[in-house]
Amino acid sequence: MDFFGYFGKILVVNLSTKECKEVPIPEDVYRKFLGGYGLGAYYIYNNMEPNCDPMGPKNILGFCPGLLTGSPAPLTGRYVVCAKSPLTGKGIRSNGNVSSGGWGNANSGGTFGPVIKKTGFDAIFFEGKADNPVYLLIDKKNIEIREANFLWGKDIIETEKKLKELHGSQFNIAAIGKAGENLSLIAGIVNDKGRIAARSGMGAVMGSKNLKALCLYGTEKIKYYNKEILLSNTKEYLKMIKKNSKKGLITKMIPVLDRFVPLMRIMGMGMGLDSPLMPKILTQMFGPSGLGTTSANVLSSQIGDTPIKNLKGVGFKDFPYKNAMNIRGKALRKHMKKKYGCFSCPIQCGAILEYEDLPYEEKTTHRPEYETSAAFGSLILNDNLDVIIKVNEYLNREGMDSISAGMTVAFVLECCENGILNKGDFKCEEYPDGFLPKWGESDYILPLVKLMVSREGIGDKLADGTKIAAEKISNSKQFAMNVNGQEIPMHDARMDPNLGLTYITDPTPARHTAASLNFEMGISGKYFMPEVKFIFPDAPYQQGLAQAIVAKFHQIIEGLGFCLFAVYFGKYPLLEILNALTGWDVDIDELFSIGHRIQTLRQMFNAREGAIRHEIPDRAVGNPPLSKGPLKGVKIVLEPLIAGYYNGMGFLNNGVPSEEILNKLGLDFCLKDLKEATGDSSYINRSLESIDEDYNPNPKIVPLKGG
Repeated sequence: MDFFGYFGKILVVNLSTKECKEVPIPEDVYRKFLGGYGLGAYYIYNNMEPNCDPMGPKNILGFCPGLLTGSPAPLTGRYVVCAKSPLTGKGIRSNGNVSSGGWGNANSGGTFGPVIKKTGFDAIFFEGKADNPVYLLIDKKNIEIREANFLWGKDIIETEKKLKELHGSQFNIAAIGKAGENLSLIAGIVNDKGRIAARSGMGAVMGSKNLKALCLYGTEKIKYYNKEILLSNTKEYLKMIKKNSKKGLITKMIPVLDRFVPLMRIMGMGMGLDSPLMPKILTQMFGPSGLGTTSANVLSSQIGDTPIKNLKGVGFKDFPYKNAMNIRGKALRKHMKKKYGCFSCPIQCGAILEYEDLPYEEKTTHRPEYETSAAFGSLILNDNLDVIIKVNEYLNREGMDSISAGMTVAFVLECCENGILNKGDFKCEEYPDGFLPKWGESDYILPLVKLMVSREGIGDKLADGTKIAAEKISNSKQFAMNVNGQEIPMHDARMDPNLGLTYITDPTPARHTAASLNFEMGISGKYFMPEVKFIFPDAPYQQGLAQAIVAKFHQIIEGLGFCLFAVYFGKYPLLEILNALTGWDVDIDELFSIGHRIQTLRQMFNAREGAIRHEIPDRAVGNPPLSKGPLKGVKIVLEPLIAGYYNGMGFLNNGVPSEEILNKLGLDFCLKDLKEATGDSSYINRSLESIDEDYNPNPKIVPLKGG
């Protein structure tokens, strides 16, 4: 049978038995779940033993490119690593047993996702555990599990260098560094020397399996159903991007935007503007002449978007404008060697820096993104750009999530400020008498991060993030800024309550990259598919209903392998490209049903594992509220938002998908688990309305009712 757009098979590697087998996947699975974590959730849910230890051999680790990844479709170069997360979802189930983790996924770009497709597989899954360190080698059609003792202990750059010396420069590598080897629950998986699938602790799962790396080279090509239509739509889209990228007044304004930030703060301006010009503005802001995500380094820190001083501070007061300007995107530009972009990306929002002060033989490094710049900048009151660049390179080399690492450093600083930790707690080889970290002092940031990666001394208590650190360090829980085990990212929910809704209800908590009504669709996302009319109501309960629509849409983006910024750059011929690639006749209604199905299956995974929680720090929702700044007096109430979202998704008020919605979405294989499924309704003080019998996933006609 001919498959168009995919191969119809995955590779399953059992590390315990060293068996590698091709597993066929029926065509209807792709049409129901696409690729990315849609395919990952389908396979893992149906093949992983429920309630297994996420750090044990029964967990399944998947590397899953999007359905469009590897095709000519622009902005679709992403892949997702997914497994049961050892970081999130821990708690007590209704039967008294301890739940062992929830759904986990982490997204990465670069060039690795398309290379998975070139091996002839739509995804690669790992089961079991190797007795000793190993790596997977795929050389065209030759598949081997090879010994990796000679790689253990090496960082990402050293690992890639050794493997390419051994096998050839044409190979593409994804690997863990020392953080993953040391089973840090905030470890990620790195490809392209600095693109990292960072969140959910996927690097720890990989380390627990003694899997050091994947080393891949393939020459397989997917078939296109209608190459002419596919390429013509691709060319038209690229022509639009080229036109919008043309240098002009906007391009000249981007580097000096930071000069207007104090005025923007005083005027109360937020992150987004509702204007047809936004796709053009954002194309240039991220594109060849722009500053990428670092465009937000100053702006976000001053208007209330960036968490300041572990969420207890105020930007213009605790991290003043003059300090923020020291870490602005333009300050990084002078070190830029070349622009960098993921596979099939015409925007090229990344950059490679040349930085002579790096303590390595190789002096090039990836430019720190906004999240890293904020996590090791304004969050901890550090304006030393040199330290941010060095920390970013170190974390990339050792494979640790910079968001969680930065939040953990902020946790430490507050513990020190309150006398819970002292100088003697930070003894190490470099500082035998110890050191005392303080807000705004940069000298000890990198030494502290090194302790975390190596699990040396106090670092052993910190290596698993703030939730576990707070369990090990007395009287520190109030300083642990995580949601259900995962650290809050660099966007404050008090500025955008819909982000708070996302942080607490998405199957992978505390994600700024999950669906959010204002954050994702409020900037220029509505121009991505103009035929879809998203709704932005005022009432919180109805906002929750509307966010359910955005959540369904978001899963489509994830399942197809899109960069999440793709929605910002203007109209995309998504249906035309998808159908030309696959030969399907998918329409808008079916797309939203697919997205609904993917999100519901991920939620059902958490329900089966007892991992649905509604835990968010009081400080993160403004309890008590700040007394100064853009967020002065703000206290957000998430209950009506959550209730509306669950109703819009067809979930019960405890977050468990209803039997009705499982049947409607064709997820009948989940019904056997529904009796034992558990959720948490303690956070929500109102019941949900029943699902409408005339339920339709099309966002143009979904009724907003209730409230």
